[in-house]
Amino acid sequence: VDGTHPALTDGFRGGTDSWHDPWNGTRSPVDHNGHGTHTLATAVGGRDVGVAPGAQWVACVNLDRNFGNPGLYLDCLQFMLAPYPPGGDPFRDGRPERAPHILTNSWGCPPLEGCDAAALRPATAALAAAGIFFVAAAGNSGPTCGSVTDPPAPYPDVLSVGAVDRTRQVTDFSSRGPTPDGKAKPDLVAPGAGVLSAMPGGGYATLDGTSMAAPHLAGVVALMWSANPALIGDLERTRAILRDTAVALPAPTDQDWVDEACASGPNASGAGLVDAYAAVRAARAVASGG
Repeated sequence: VDGTHPALTDGFRGGTDSWHDPWNGTRSPVDHNGHGTHTLATAVGGRDVGVAPGAQWVACVNLDRNFGNPGLYLDCLQFMLAPYPPGGDPFRDGRPERAPHILTNSWGCPPLEGCDAAALRPATAALAAAGIFFVAAAGNSGPTCGSVTDPPAPYPDVLSVGAVDRTRQVTDFSSRGPTPDGKAKPDLVAPGAGVLSAMPGGGYATLDGTSMAAPHLAGVVALMWSANPALIGDLERTRAILRDTAVALPAPTDQDWVDEACASGPNASGAGLVDAYAAVRAARAVASGG
């Protein structure tokens, strides 16, 4: 993440345990690729690009120039569970009370990088047990059915997000379910085509991908938990509100490019398109007993 970007600099939490770079050991937020800056700013950026611009952020370099491996993915997930200072031991120096509430993950770990289907499962289970809301991009292997395959997107304790365009059609690149174990995925969809957000160096650009969709959803959860702090850590109830307030999508107008088995319905769009206003309103209603 470019921590000096005007859309992000004010939101950085700071301290010695808000940035971790297991690849290069950098001590302050920096971005050599642009992907992290763009996705994080969609979730929490200022300057009219972020869903939850008042949120603070922490970050970890789990992809160096858009390539990773399971060991370093796990390093970052360990850091998010219990942040620790540079050079610290994650088991002795980890601070679980400093863990972020919500994780936005626009990455997947394919077999090419050394991941098998269960490689990250203990990590996501630990994060869920800690009440940390884990959002992940569904992947960009659509429109083939059964293309939500790379961890962590297929996991049941991860909220996986597909992409729609401006016409509310699921994009052709958005990965479809079912997962390898037969479960419907993605869980929800969000904007993921032509998304404007920050880029390193102070600029802005539009990008496509479920990578762009996932941080929209993470930002909505941040808004919900800000509106009703009683929901913080209540993953089940938060997920239920998101599902119940989602907007059902119509069947695609052109099915020539997609397998009809996953052209629409749960394996294309999950519960539907996230509705930020309705989700926050429902979150507030829980606080008032509604």
